[in-house]
Amino acid sequence: MSATRRIGMHMHTGRGLDKVAETIKALGVNTIQIFTGNPSAWRSAAVDPNATDRFKQALEDLEVRPALAHAMYLINLAGPNPSFYAKSKVALKGELQRAEAYGCQYVVTHVGSHMGEGHDAGIGRVVAALDEVLSAVPNSVSCLLETSAGGGAYVGARFEDLAQILDRLPQHATRLGLVFDTAHAYASGYDDSGAEGMQTTLDELTRLVPAARIRACHCNDTDVPLGGKADRHTGIGQGQIGLDGFRTLLTYPALAHCAFILETPGEEMLEGLTNLTTLRSLL
Repeated sequence: MSATRRIGMHMHTGRGLDKVAETIKALGVNTIQIFTGNPSAWRSAAVDPNATDRFKQALEDLEVRPALAHAMYLINLAGPNPSFYAKSKVALKGELQRAEAYGCQYVVTHVGSHMGEGHDAGIGRVVAALDEVLSAVPNSVSCLLETSAGGGAYVGARFEDLAQILDRLPQHATRLGLVFDTAHAYASGYDDSGAEGMQTTLDELTRLVPAARIRACHCNDTDVPLGGKADRHTGIGQGQIGLDGFRTLLTYPALAHCAFILETPGEEMLEGLTNLTTLRSLL
């Protein structure tokens, strides 16, 4: 088995895209995740074509692929509120458009909450929204649905939810996939701690979802108790999942094609570098 994996991290863009490119080069990463807009607001600044053109060229020159854009946190494709639902669809369309401008291949989005109306109703709204959004924005960017840490109202906390969404959208199969988040899985009740726990969890995930549809893994340890339903990330090997869990994830043959993205707390060149070094050492 090859030990080659694409390992990177979420990078802050607030200091400018040129700075992001410098950090990519300094860390030697070959995959990244960014926000292309304000993750906590409906409106984002207009795209600067000069800056994004330079950034796209830098990604190509540094052989960074895939590049992921994480969608804003406000999006809820599963909720019953008509106004919020409409705004969520518009926002996701904008994310897909900005991602292409930035040279990203994927947009990662949380699916959202059905707000007490039940999983079937929530999944139905997600399916309808994704069909509308992907049909309206026929560009080169794919949408990746992220596993949720959420409570009972959150669609995507169960692998079955996400498998059902993919199965109901065969017309978008080439542009729709998943992101497996290690911390979210643990918080939602999947015990992916240690070698055995991670193996069992990944076997369950890939039983329900073809491995080829899982395009990225968010590598985050967590101090949340199993099934605690809270989204808290901590450094690799410093939480419940542990080094053996991440070693099993990185060496799981069916997911060798994935981008492995750190979303751990801290600065890229400090805590980020420590966590990056730790992940690399597990191979």
